[in-house]
Formats: sequence, structure tokens, C-alpha cells
Amino acid sequence: MGNDSLANKAIKILRRYPLCDRCLGRMFARLGLALSNKDRGRALKISAVMEIHRKLILGKEDMEILKQLSPRLSPYADGLSIKYFGEKPEPERCYLCGNLVETLMEEATEKGIELLSSSESQRFLVGVKLSKEIHEKEEKLKSEFGLPYAESIKNELKREIGKKIQQKGFTVDFDESEAILIIHFPRGEIELETSPIFYKARYWKIGRYISQSYWPTREGPPKYPFSVEQAAKSLLKVHKAEDVIIHASGREDADARMLGTGRPLVIEVKRPLKRRVEPEIVESALNEGGKGLVKFKVEGHANRSLVRAYKNELASSRKTYKILVVSEQPLSPEDHEELQMFFRNKTVEQRTPIRVLHRRSDITRRRKVYSVSTMPITTHVFLAVVEAEGGLYVKELVSGDEGRTQPSFTSVLKKQMVCVDLDVVSVDLGKPLNTV
Repeated sequence: MGNDSLANKAIKILRRYPLCDRCLGRMFARLGLALSNKDRGRALKISAVMEIHRKLILGKEDMEILKQLSPRLSPYADGLSIKYFGEKPEPERCYLCGNLVETLMEEATEKGIELLSSSESQRFLVGVKLSKEIHEKEEKLKSEFGLPYAESIKNELKREIGKKIQQKGFTVDFDESEAILIIHFPRGEIELETSPIFYKARYWKIGRYISQSYWPTREGPPKYPFSVEQAAKSLLKVHKAEDVIIHASGREDADARMLGTGRPLVIEVKRPLKRRVEPEIVESALNEGGKGLVKFKVEGHANRSLVRAYKNELASSRKTYKILVVSEQPLSPEDHEELQMFFRNKTVEQRTPIRVLHRRSDITRRRKVYSVSTMPITTHVFLAVVEAEGGLYVKELVSGDEGRTQPSFTSVLKKQMVCVDLDVVSVDLGKPLNTV
């Protein structure tokens, strides 16, 4: 029997380091199919005991080898130890895991089931945070003995704990997990990190001077007394969550209403402790939080890909605005006709408006105006419906913003105009975006 056999390899390793069955078996994890590392380690130790006994019988091994290794081969070498030394050896602690792996697996399984159940999480993953000391020991051992078939203790813990929990009716899910069970090894600390819940929804802003996001100021109180985001925070209690944030398809000015179709958004509930909430309860809580100023409709569950889609859809979206315009000079019927004719599929160049320069880069954007229709109220006041590409600054389309928007209502008619009221009445994303 050659010296390159797995039994002799195991003997060399065990002469240098005491290893439990799992840690020894893990050094040969990629050999054999449908075997656990514990099975591999047990087989290697039994083979090592048989090899040592064979050499003792042939006189090719001395008793010192058995004396040194019997505590590291216990209980498989107990019979030889009793035969030759009259007693069973005291087993040594594992160099890598300190004999903690088996206990941790059982504790993590039990605790993991408890945590997943209490958070109403069905689909899960297992993550392991390994101490630097154990990682370095493992790498040193693999390098020292040239072990190309070894796997990390992290991989084994993740796999085996995941399998044990899955046997209790939960599901390992690498794509849409609801929670990650974090195991700290060798500390033994076990924690659950719940994945966010995403809702696809729409909101309507009935009042004015309501911001989309909470808008703090240096002085302390927010710039606006209420926001869509604050209304959505009503889900904190419903889901026993850490935080709630919103991801909307664009935004309207705080002084603009959002009417008509409503604005699509994704509501993200972070670190929820309660996952299973009926959609009608979610919608009711949101509308209660909206205080009659913001209304919501929940359209289903969503995922992070929808958040990314909303952030990238701006250029392809079409939005319709209803605006109230006041002109310094009187307007004739011909003026109205000229505005409507001129702004048919017209590309408008807009430098960042003066009113937002303090918080946005000074760049030039090009947006298309598809149509403008007007309805006179007086010779100086009229309503206009503007259909345009997403991202158009509508107020500046009217005023010209000191020449920073070209063309504008003001530049076309050479009469100074301002937008005094603005409502968003339609947000069309141009293509269906699915829920999950």
C-alpha cells in the first residue's frame, strides 16, 4: 500500500493537528458523492486506524505513533489503545473548530427555525461570519498539506444548517429570500436579517405644499409640514419594521398636486419583523397615514428590479400636466392658436432652473413637448394642458427662466408669463412593469 493513500494522508495531517471527524472530512470534501464531511472524516480515521494496526503487525510502525494518534483517532482507536496500553485515550479538542461544529449546527437549526417562524419568513438563506483566527488556521492547514479537495468551514455550515432547516418546511431561496440567518463562528451568536418587503403602488397628492420626501432644514423643522414619505411611514407599525422608504417614478414640485392616474411608486419596508399582512390592511394603513392629503392604492408586491426600472424610466415616460398661467400682457385668440401650433412635438432645451441650482448640477437637458392645448379664462389668465416627455420643467416651459429654457411660452409670444398652479394628471411609463 503506497504512502500516497488517503489513509496515510490523514495520518500525516493528524500527527500535526487534532481534527474532529467533520474538519478532517472537510479537507477531502470534493471526493466521493452523497457523503457528509462527517462520513468522510469517520471513514478516514477508521482507515488510518487499520493502516496503523497493519504496520504494527508487520513491525513497520512503532508504538509511539499509536500513542500519539489514539487521542486524535478516538473512539475508533479505543480498542487498539486498550489492547496495547490498557486504557482508552482522552480525546483531544479539534484544532480548527474546538469541537464546536456539531453543537453549533444543532443550536443554529433550532434558533433559526424560531427566528424564521417569528418573522413569518418562509424563504431563507444562511450566511456565516467566520473569525479571522479560524480562517487563517484553515488556510494554513490546506497550504501545508496541499489539499486541493478541501472546502471552507463556511460552506459546510451554510449548506448543512440550510438543509436541516429546510427539512422543517422552510425553503432555501437564492433569488428572492425573505431572510438571511447569520451565524457567527465560533462565537455562536445567531441573528436574523430580514429582507425588505416591496409594494407596487400609486399615490395621489390632494393638497399642495406636500413634498414627496421628508425635507429637513438646518433650523430643525422640515421645509414642508407633510410628505408622501411620512404618510408611508404608517407601515412601520403594521410590519414592525425598522424603516420605510419610497421609490417613485419621478417627482412633482411640493406645491403641485398629483391627480388623475396617480404617480407609480415602490414602497420599501426595511427589516420587517412581521411579513404576512393582507394587502387591504396595508392600503388602509397607508391611507390613514395620508390624513386625507395623500391617497394610496396598493397594486401588489414588487422587487428591487422594479425600483431600478422606475429610476431608469424617466426618458421614456410621458406625463400630462394641467397648469394655470398668468400673462403680464393681454392674450388674443391668435396667441393661443400660435402656442398650440408651435408646441407640437417640439424639442425644448432647458438648463437647470435657477430655483433648483443650489441642489442640482448646472446642465442642459433636452425634453420633447408633444402637445399644448389652452383654454382662456380672461385675457390675462388661461388653463393649459401640456403633454411632454418625463423630466420636463413645466414652470420654466412657461416663464423661460430668464432664457435658460428655449423655447418657452414667453419667448414664443414675447409676452412675460408665469405658471401659478400646476397639477400632474397623468404618468404613463410607456410599457408595463410587472409586479411579482
